[in-house]
Amino acid sequence: MSDITNDTSTIDNKKGINSTSSNHSDASKVINFFISVVVAIAIILLYFSSGALMLFLCKLAQSNILPTKSNCAPYTDTQPVINPSPIETNIFTTFTDPEMSMKLQIPYDINSKNTVIEMFKEYKDDPSSSFLANYFISIIESLIQFNYSSINSTMNSMNGIFYESVVILLGPIISVFLYAFKIIFNVLYFIYLWFSNMSWFFKTNNNDSGDGKPEWEEVSIITPFNWSLGIGLVFLFTFLLMFGFPFLVLLPMLCYHYVLFSTLFYKSFLNGKQITLFKIIIETLKYYKVTIVSIISLFVVFLAFSKLGSIAGVSSIITLCLVYYGVISIDMFKSIPEKNLTPSVSYEQAKKTCSGKRSTGKHGFFSNLLLGQKGGNITKELKKLGKNLA
Repeated sequence: MSDITNDTSTIDNKKGINSTSSNHSDASKVINFFISVVVAIAIILLYFSSGALMLFLCKLAQSNILPTKSNCAPYTDTQPVINPSPIETNIFTTFTDPEMSMKLQIPYDINSKNTVIEMFKEYKDDPSSSFLANYFISIIESLIQFNYSSINSTMNSMNGIFYESVVILLGPIISVFLYAFKIIFNVLYFIYLWFSNMSWFFKTNNNDSGDGKPEWEEVSIITPFNWSLGIGLVFLFTFLLMFGFPFLVLLPMLCYHYVLFSTLFYKSFLNGKQITLFKIIIETLKYYKVTIVSIISLFVVFLAFSKLGSIAGVSSIITLCLVYYGVISIDMFKSIPEKNLTPSVSYEQAKKTCSGKRSTGKHGFFSNLLLGQKGGNITKELKKLGKNLA
């Protein structure tokens, strides 16, 4: 009898252990399901938020207020003429006939400042400006201007070609390819600028008065010592690029990401009310609520099948159908109507003109190697740079 009792007790204990283990397993599955759902929702909201950013960049490009012209402010003192200014752009468009939309304006006057470019301009106009600093400034300015121009042209093309919903849904995917392409092009362009701007090694500032703007003169082979110093710098910086490329390549990366980051802070007006990019994101999530909820629902069903099993998966489908057809009174699949809609306007980009001229010198790098223009004293510039660094 004793043996029989012990066997029964052992079986009961095993059943209890198996039951406890099963309960823990079920609880773990449920927790894992809810965590997966939260992560999926966060990713979907982030994706649509990045789509809102792409949409904003499209409207920014149509407004044509980015500093894309090197002969205009903030690179020079000449202010660009933008017509019309500010231009009305369509945002949150409907699929009705006629098409309706809210109106977004991004004025130039309140977005004209660019601290970095203006800082470089101020230094270039300084009477004691150094040729070596101007060499690096020319490279950085050209990279910044190129990136603003590429964003302006690319996003304006998207604005004119794609429907707004396509920009929202596919824009983040397109941006990944654009990002990779522009990273590569920035590096290649940086290498070109590294050599093309070496003409600064054959320039000297003759302004010793400390007033006014720098007076640049070019050295040539008729001034052998100064010309030889320029040649020496050419070889030095060529070797510097070859052996220091992994570090120097950070410069175009910084320029590119600075330009991208700066576009996030452009001020705009939605139907006459000043807003930030965060408001554009919120409005996008509201306007595309049904699309977002539908995608989230598909993920919930998929996760229910994969994490909890077929019974939970079928139950989630039934629940969603009841919500969709109004049996369960939840406004998940009801859109939030936009207000203050007016007939859509043109998608054509605003026109920008500028009468200013950018002073780049009469000769390029290779012509300076052979010809030059006027004599000068690079030694004086090197000494001046040494004093500034001391």
